[in-house]
Amino acid sequence: MSKWLRRYAIASRQKHRAHSKKQFLSFEMAKTVGITFKAEKGVLPHEVTSTLCFLAKKNIRCTALGYYDGKTVPDTLIGIPLVVMFSNQDVNWYGRPISGGALSFLQEKFDIVIDFCRDAKTYPYPLQFVVSTVQASMLVGGVFYAHCPYDLIVDAQQVCDTKGYVEQVNHYISSISSPQGGR
Repeated sequence: MSKWLRRYAIASRQKHRAHSKKQFLSFEMAKTVGITFKAEKGVLPHEVTSTLCFLAKKNIRCTALGYYDGKTVPDTLIGIPLVVMFSNQDVNWYGRPISGGALSFLQEKFDIVIDFCRDAKTYPYPLQFVVSTVQASMLVGGVFYAHCPYDLIVDAQQVCDTKGYVEQVNHYISSISSPQGGR
C-alpha cells in the first residue's frame, strides 16, 4: 500500500511541476542553487563540499539538503555550514518529510536544484519526494526512474564516478547560454 501512495504522491506533484515556470539557467544567471544528496556512513560527500565551494566563488547563494537513512542524523553531519540534514525521524510513515530542514528547503525558491543521487535502486523515497516537490526553475539530476522530475538529465552513470558526474553537471550547466536581453 505505501508503494502505491508514494508513486501517487510523486505523480500528483509532477502534474503541478509540469505547469510551473521552467527556465534553463547557467551558473552565470543563477542566484540560488540547491543541492540534494544521500549521506552514507555519516560522512558528508566530498563532491557536496567541493560544489558548495565552487558556487560560493561564483557568489551564488546555495543550500545543500542531505538525507541520512537512519533514525537520527549522526553528530558528524550536524552543524555544517550551508548543509541541512534530515533522517527517518523527520518523515511520516510513508516517507514524506514533515519536519526539520527538509520542510524549510521545500519552502525556498531556487533557480537551480542539482540532485546528486544517481542510483535508482538505492534512491531513497524521501529524497525523491523532496526533488519532486522543490520549487526550482531548473531541476538537474542523473538518474532516470518512473515519474522522473528532472528538466536536465546528465546520464554519466556508466562512464564516470561521482566526481566525474559533478564535473559533467558543472560543464553542462555552465555551457547554457543566456537568452537575448539577459535575465
